[in-house]
Amino acid sequence: MKDQGPWRWALPGLLVLNLVLKFSALGLNELGGDEPFTVYWAQRPLMELFGMLRTENNPPLYFLLMHGWSTLVPLETAWLRVPSAFFSILTVWPLFLIGKRLSGPLAGLVVGLLFTFSNHSYAFAHEVRAYSLLALACTWAVWQLLNLSDGGGTILSRISRLRGGTILWLAAANILAVWTHYFGWLMVGTELVLVFGVPQLRRVRVKMLAAAAITVLLSLPWAGVVLARAGESLGHGTWVDAPTWEEPYNMVMRWSNAPVVAVLFLVLIAWALVRGKERKWATPLLWCGLPLIGLFAISFVFPVYVDRYLYFASPAFYLLVGMAAVERFHPRQPAWLLPAGVVIAMAATFTPWKGNGLHPSAVVSRVEAWREGNTAVVIQPAWYDLNYAWQLDNTLFKGAVPVEIALRERKVFPVAAAEMPELDSTVVTVVHIDAWASLTDPGHAVLNGLRARFIQTDSVEADKKVMLRRFQLR
Repeated sequence: MKDQGPWRWALPGLLVLNLVLKFSALGLNELGGDEPFTVYWAQRPLMELFGMLRTENNPPLYFLLMHGWSTLVPLETAWLRVPSAFFSILTVWPLFLIGKRLSGPLAGLVVGLLFTFSNHSYAFAHEVRAYSLLALACTWAVWQLLNLSDGGGTILSRISRLRGGTILWLAAANILAVWTHYFGWLMVGTELVLVFGVPQLRRVRVKMLAAAAITVLLSLPWAGVVLARAGESLGHGTWVDAPTWEEPYNMVMRWSNAPVVAVLFLVLIAWALVRGKERKWATPLLWCGLPLIGLFAISFVFPVYVDRYLYFASPAFYLLVGMAAVERFHPRQPAWLLPAGVVIAMAATFTPWKGNGLHPSAVVSRVEAWREGNTAVVIQPAWYDLNYAWQLDNTLFKGAVPVEIALRERKVFPVAAAEMPELDSTVVTVVHIDAWASLTDPGHAVLNGLRARFIQTDSVEADKKVMLRRFQLR
């Protein structure tokens, strides 16, 4: 049955609101973190790109999308973030439909607004990384699972009733997920748990297995890389520390904007689960809980507990909160009271104007100010070179010469591991950029080598966790 009255405008209104918010302030934060990595490799010839991907923990899809997009737009921060913002906007569509399917149109609206006013989601919508596309794919996959179980009622659902159509839609969502990020396989595993563990989804076990088989089949060209990278990570560990016991709560707090809001949301969910006897809770509870708790347990052996890796589970948390908010805990309780309360709590703590505090341009500015005579710049770890190069001269990203070589021509030396760069005898000033050098050089061999040859004259934290030290000839 079609929505009547004002509910017919709920989804279009959510999409418009997201469009306005997420296309705003795209250039507020400087390009930093892992974003220059994405941008640089998206500019390289495809042979170089695929060569890199064989040794990195990234599937090719998002890089290929950015490769095409960046040929159409200026090489500017705001333009480069448009695809991520677009994917985040689209995520509201299946998320609203899931909430509506499980608890009615009011729940769908509340869930969509919670996602919209999430600082966590907003940040990933403004990052040139694959995570907003992964969240879209995973949310779409859950919606298709629900369509498999009841046939659905939307135009897309009616189209999908064609033979094999629904399976192909689900397979498409899963292929999109696993070719966007390898953690997409966690979502495929979660879906398998859902169809075997949630009573109303058990009828689609065979169809889910068929969709999973299609996903595996179309991912075989990349299977060798996945296994090799997994073996490398398991054998040598990750850059992530083992989590502390409060990390699951910290994750929920990130999803909730503020500690007080997180506590209120958790209490509301717990109260609804205790009182509610309906099976509708199982899908969002498993979708949220399996990654949130499962990755936490795994991380004591193999640390991977990072908010970006769990972002694909956050829509399920908003589903739980939104569904709990529309429950009538007392006959005299106004139907709008709790829904309005949870939305106001998120909106009041939503700070889209607040930057992330990263200013890599300040690093370049300080280095240039410290230049005196023949100056060399030493960068540790080596991968910070792309952050530096973008701020120094982003045309280096489109040059035919690889950026590492272009930087060395300017006496900028990215240092791998603890290898001291060869500095010629004419160098009188060295600036050491420490952007977490201890990760690849725990013994500080490079820093000690500089101190043995030069005198340290200055030091400053030029950016968040980026220490600069200036050395001059004795």
